Amino acid sequence: MRFAKSLIALTVTTALTACGGSDSSDTNVSNPPPGDDNTGSTTTTVYTEGVITGFGSVYVNGQRYRSENADIALANNPAATEGDLKVGMVVSLAASESNNGDDPEATNIRYEEHLQGPISFIDTEAEVIEILGQRVVYNDLTEFDEVALADLTIGDIIEVSGYINEEGDFYATRIELENDEEEFKLKGDVTALDTSAQTFMINELTIDYSSAEFDDMSAADLEDGLYVKVEGTEFDAETLTLVATDVENKDNNVDDYDDADEIKIAGIVSNYDEATGTFDVNQYSFTVNDDTEFEDGSASRLVNGARVKVEAEYDGEQLVAEEIEFIAKSARNVSEGQVTAVDAEAQSFTVNGITFVVDDDTSYLDTSGQGARTFNYEDIAVNDWLKVIAVIDYNGDYVALKIKRTDEDDRDGEIKGVASDVSLEGMTVAGVQVSFNEQTEFEDEDDLSIDEFVALFSDDTELQVEVEGDYDGDILIASEVEIEREDDEDDDDDNDDGDDDNANDKRGKAEFEGAVESIDGESVIVNGYELRFSSDSELEIDDEEVSLEDFLAALEVGSIIEVEGIWRNQTYIEVKEAEL
Repeated sequence: MRFAKSLIALTVTTALTACGGSDSSDTNVSNPPPGDDNTGSTTTTVYTEGVITGFGSVYVNGQRYRSENADIALANNPAATEGDLKVGMVVSLAASESNNGDDPEATNIRYEEHLQGPISFIDTEAEVIEILGQRVVYNDLTEFDEVALADLTIGDIIEVSGYINEEGDFYATRIELENDEEEFKLKGDVTALDTSAQTFMINELTIDYSSAEFDDMSAADLEDGLYVKVEGTEFDAETLTLVATDVENKDNNVDDYDDADEIKIAGIVSNYDEATGTFDVNQYSFTVNDDTEFEDGSASRLVNGARVKVEAEYDGEQLVAEEIEFIAKSARNVSEGQVTAVDAEAQSFTVNGITFVVDDDTSYLDTSGQGARTFNYEDIAVNDWLKVIAVIDYNGDYVALKIKRTDEDDRDGEIKGVASDVSLEGMTVAGVQVSFNEQTEFEDEDDLSIDEFVALFSDDTELQVEVEGDYDGDILIASEVEIEREDDEDDDDDNDDGDDDNANDKRGKAEFEGAVESIDGESVIVNGYELRFSSDSELEIDDEEVSLEDFLAALEVGSIIEVEGIWRNQTYIEVKEAEL
């Protein structure tokens, strides 16, 4: 849906209404308490866009906004409630803030999904999902709602909320399995406009707009570079064509913030120009000057791909960045365990012998039997079971980026961190004791034996590993251990060029699910990747082991297969395991 007025205009309208005559039955909790005449108070209007990190009212970009009187709209539901909002949603919010120390009061909150459609490819090694010809990048911080990543498969309809990154891909803050298979949606920049054929493209997707209705624009307003939202119900997966029913102009957002005293936008930096001091975050363009302040990093960290929160002021012509805060966008430590200590004064807690601190950007979610929607730091108690996703800052502190309260039996069995005390029997990772057995698989850029794995470590070796397995009490019995090299991570400091190493560096392990595009003997193409099979490939059809001959005979164009293999010469994948 589209707001008839800007968010800030609605804020002013709401404020004027609240100041009008009210009778004794008025229960608006935003009014000052009896005896407080608010003498000398001033009101500031705020416009913000960012991810929801918790509830108890609504937390956006780490700030709590009182939401009891807010008008809330979700997609096509203009009369939503706070209960419809979810952690991980990227929302736009207008609020008013007084100088009396109270949290700002949200007057309007709106949410629109960034992308909705069927999955065509899942690359678990590169952490990429493809939908409607768009690449969706996810990581440990992405919230998967109502579905686990491992349960997603080709053809599932998912809804994605997040940010556009410097590559033009979607970085997902939240992914939800969607039951509505009749509606496809996406936002993006118009390219390859063909007015004769009445088509344009958004990344790899062709949009047929010949029968579309237009909102805030006409067909004549279409041009390359215009940012639009497209909806449709007819999608051809073979030609990657969506027949649009609606095309909406999303390029003009000045009306949302031109009357705001403060503008706060979170997202990923793109189009940075050091010479002019300009950069984009989402669809907002900012300018830095000598007065711009930087938090959690110096100005040198302002590069394409950096994840930031920007506080700005609109001077009538441009958004001038007053403060830029750098936010960690990937985790170096994932731990699961029971809380043994809480230090309210230090805003910290201890799990598996590691002390984690929280900050305004920490996200909270309770999936335990307690199911507390308003779960936050104050609710963490000794003996709680937590999954903690953290980054290690420049001071060596473990800063919790995401905290999920769970039950002991519902632990994921997936941890990440620097391995220590490595032996043939096991190791310690993220404070968790890990045990090896005969079934444990070890991987680096290729498969490793347990002896080769242990030989990688010495007294001064620090290698990051990711472990999957099942718990036996507090011990994690590893089924798979993978070395994570530094250039395999989308690291804030090491990736200053903005390149996505995972996507472009075809080497090491490959693990994905997709549809067969062509078959030529023992060479099979899936999503543009060439697969080569051999007699050593372990092959299954519906969980039954089969021979190479039987497997290839059963393959057809369009068959869905899961593949694990190794890149060879950056040109083809040597298949280790595959299942039809």
